[in-house]
Amino acid sequence: MELTYGKSQIYTSSKMKRYPFIAKLVNKIFGYTNIGNYARATIFKKLILQLPYKQFKKILDLGTGYGEFAFMLANALPNAKITGLDVAPERIDAVNEAIRKSGTTNIDTHLGKMDTLMERNFDFIFAIDVFEHIEEDEMPFQEAKDALSNGGFLLVKIPTDKQLTILPDSWFEEHHHWLDDEHIGQVYDLEGLKNRFQREGFKVVHASYTDGFWSRLGWEIGYLSKRAGMITQLLFLPIAKFFVWLDRTTHNNKTGNAIQVIGQKIE
Repeated sequence: MELTYGKSQIYTSSKMKRYPFIAKLVNKIFGYTNIGNYARATIFKKLILQLPYKQFKKILDLGTGYGEFAFMLANALPNAKITGLDVAPERIDAVNEAIRKSGTTNIDTHLGKMDTLMERNFDFIFAIDVFEHIEEDEMPFQEAKDALSNGGFLLVKIPTDKQLTILPDSWFEEHHHWLDDEHIGQVYDLEGLKNRFQREGFKVVHASYTDGFWSRLGWEIGYLSKRAGMITQLLFLPIAKFFVWLDRTTHNNKTGNAIQVIGQKIE
């Protein structure tokens, strides 16, 4: 299975849609340009390869955003049906537009929360950096479990409750204010997330830390270079991606800025 992340960016990025020729050229040379999403994708690839992905026929992308993971799986698993769910109408509209422009036939979308989705018997549900935007007592673990087939898997990746910052905090003040408003559910360390899965009745089959020192440094470089403008962002993008790669090859998984747990529904 070839998991290629970010091909749909040319259809969903507002900047790239304005300049389609330049967008395709940038995508061909630099690949996906958002370093945070790129880092998430490298983790997701490693995690899904631990699962019986070739058997998955129905997959739910819980909190699909602009659908990057949904498109990646739709291309890799052409016989599977992917559903992208999100609560933001503008994001669902963007995904639907990308579906049309790319000619993708195995992605559906759903606007609303998990409790409005009537479809059931998913083999795999995943939420990549979604649950931290939800109040702890409203996180849809139980709704996801109800929507899974017996033996199906739920993957949740979120930032850990304590974050390592390498460069001066003052350089990221605006981002920290955004986190204070948005990350209302950033409350777990790895043991806490595992315990939540177990309380909800899942069998934990994987738990790990990721995003250590080098990955964080790569993200910080990407964040600061993006603020300096598109040209600077592109010039520093290979360096930022190198640091993410370095982290993936050297990190010991004992600490990190991100945690991920995979639970299996066993009845």
